Order: sequence, then C-alpha cells, then structure tokens
Amino acid sequence: MNGALFIFIFTAAIFFFTLESVIGYVSDFLIEQNTSPLGISLFTCISAVFVISSLVFLLFIKSITSDVLRNSKELRILYYATSVTQITLVGLIVSVVVQITWLAEYSTTLLIATSAISPIMAVFVMVIASLILVSWFRFNRRSYVVLIFTLAFSLNAYVFIYTSIASIYNLTEKSPIITPESEVIYPADVSEPESIREMFSNIYRFTATANFILLLAGSAVMLRHYSPRIGRAKFWIMVLIPSAYYSSILLDALGIYNPESEEELFNYYIYAALNGIIGGVLLGLLFWSISRTMKPNKSVMNYLYLCSYGLVLLSVATASQVSVAAFPPYGIASFSMLPLSSYMIIVGLYSAATSISQDIRLRQYIRNLGKADSGFLSTIGEAQLEKKVQAKALDLENLVMEQRKEMEKQSGIGSSIQEQDIKQYLMEVLQEVDKHKSSR
Repeated sequence: MNGALFIFIFTAAIFFFTLESVIGYVSDFLIEQNTSPLGISLFTCISAVFVISSLVFLLFIKSITSDVLRNSKELRILYYATSVTQITLVGLIVSVVVQITWLAEYSTTLLIATSAISPIMAVFVMVIASLILVSWFRFNRRSYVVLIFTLAFSLNAYVFIYTSIASIYNLTEKSPIITPESEVIYPADVSEPESIREMFSNIYRFTATANFILLLAGSAVMLRHYSPRIGRAKFWIMVLIPSAYYSSILLDALGIYNPESEEELFNYYIYAALNGIIGGVLLGLLFWSISRTMKPNKSVMNYLYLCSYGLVLLSVATASQVSVAAFPPYGIASFSMLPLSSYMIIVGLYSAATSISQDIRLRQYIRNLGKADSGFLSTIGEAQLEKKVQAKALDLENLVMEQRKEMEKQSGIGSSIQEQDIKQYLMEVLQEVDKHKSSR
C-alpha cells in the first residue's frame, strides 16, 4: 500500500475516533444534538471509517511484517486471531448502525458483546507478548528493556480485564433496549469505602499510570541508542513531555482543581478525554521521529512507524467507553480498536527490539573480529598503517555481511546497521586496537 495513502487514512481515522471519544465523554451534555439526524449521521460516518480503517490497518500490518510473521509462529497466530476479532467487531458495529437506522433503537447486548470481545482479545495479545518477551529474557538476562516491556504488557492486561468486567457490569444495569428517549447516566466513580469494587478500582488507576510510565521508560531505554540521530536534547525532551502532560490529569484526583459550573465541568471532561490521547500521540511521535532517521533501512523504519501508529491508536481506544450506552453509542468504534492497536504495538516493538538486539550482537561480532585479526598491525610500518587498516577492514566486511544476513534469515527482521555503518565501525575497532598496541 502507498505510504502517503495509508498516512492519510490513518490521520482521518484518528481524527474521527478522537471526535467520537470526546463526544462519548460528554454525551449527557449533548443529548439533543446526538439524537438529531445530524448526530446519527455523524455516528454512521464514524462507523464507516471504523470498517474501512480496520481492513486497511490489517492489510498494512501484513504487508510490512510478512517476514516476521513467516518466522514467528506466535505472532502469526496473533495476527490471524486479531483479524478474526476485528472482523467480528466490524459486524457488531454494523448491527448497531442498522438497528439505529431502521428501528430507531439498539440492543445493549451488542455493547456487552463489544465490551467482552475487544478488551479480552487485547488481553490475549498482551499475555502472548509477555510470554514471548519472558522466553527472550531467559536467554538474554542483560536485556532490561525486555523486562520493562514485559511488566508494562502484564499491567496492561489487568487494565483491559478490569475495563471489560466494569463495562459489562454497568451495561447489565441498563435497559435492554436503548432509544433516543433513554436517560444518559454515567457509571458512578465512587463505591462503598473499603469495598472490593473500590479496591479493584484503585488498583486499576494505579496500574494504568504505572503502565504508561513503564511504556515510556522502556521506549526511552530502547531508543536511546538512536538518540544522536535526532539530537540527545530533543530526544529527552520528547520523552519527558508525554509524562508531564499525562500527569496533569492528577489535578482532579488530588483535589487541586474542582469544576464548579456546568460549563467548567463540560470543558474539564473534554480536557480529560483528550489528556490520555495527547499523551499517547506524544509518545508515538518519539517513535515516529526516530523512524524518520532510518530511511536507508526501510524494514526497521516500518517497524518503528507501526509502533508509533499503534501507540496513537491505543491512546484513543483507551480514552473511549461504551458503558454509558447513550443514543447513539458514541465511543464504540474507537473502543473496538483495542485489539488491533495492541497488536500493532506488540509486533512493532518486538521487531524493532529484535533488530536493535541484532545490531548489538553484530557490533560485538565486529569487535571480536577486529581483535582476533589485530596481529597484522604489528608487522607494518606507520606509513603503511592507514592503507593496511582500510584493506583489512574490507576483508573483514565480507564476514560481517555474511553474519548479518544469517541473523536476518533466522529472525526475519532486518538490521538497522547499514553497510556504511559496518565499514566505519570496523575502521574504528581496528584503529582502537592499534592505539592500544602502540601504548603498550
């Protein structure tokens, strides 16, 4: 698929899903507008965007990860499971649109099914990803970034489980049939003190925050290797801004700011809806900025692009809710993107992390080759040194390229080290070895 066309479709989808999430947050303020012909038409339009973008995203993922899917049975199973789930969710949303259009009502059973299928499939993706990373960590215990992402994905699994159970519980208390006259009531944020529900709710809030912090930390650790490509100062600013923005939502939780009027409450809800989305967009921008420096290596660039798209899409999906059951149910389309966005992040991170791991191993291989062949340096004069180093680097380059191809064949993932990087690093290693010998 043409890259420019995909970016256009993705940007349009994010715009409509963000709009849907915001409307879903303030549905009780917009009952008259939402139930009007214009409001129903907008909901139908967003649903159509969901159907089209789901199919486009699935095709895009398959096109840029074909080698990865061919070499990883787990990711291949996840892809097909995610595809089946996404098509099922498309069917549920189409059913909602048909009922609203023809019957001027819809069944909450469709929302309950969406609340069960979307988060649970996302949990399945996160659990499988955690197991893959754990098995990887067993063979590479110094890879702390793998451990960080494993913890982040495990916490995300709990967030999705809680979301599913809470949504289903709240929807079962709604009327079985929702009409334009149905009252819009949001689930209560408070429960009885020291109750089990309050305990799990508090754990959910803590887990959601910890998950974002771990995801941000893991991304920073993984991508710091490439920070010189965009500038270290710019890199760390892009890491810190999402965390600062995300933490601003604590103003309400800490009682620092309490909306007093209906207008303030309306504006605050819009801000709250956009808060997590913008945090995810900023984090996705970090991956996107690094990926732009990888243009010589298209495969690695695409892995990082995929991860950035997934982070943005997930931030919109997690900002949505279906348990309000308004008419029409704004939020259901973006909420149904949970499985697909989770898979995009997983396969993007896995592929990028594997590529980075291969780079480290390849650099170590180059260093070992340089040390093993350093004896030739002691047999030549200083005047011939530079010419001989260049000639030796050319000889070793062929061995390194063969090792690189073997790594890529085993993993199905390209290395981000280019031929020019290999030549430069070989020269640096050989010159470093020569300096070390000269100083002895």
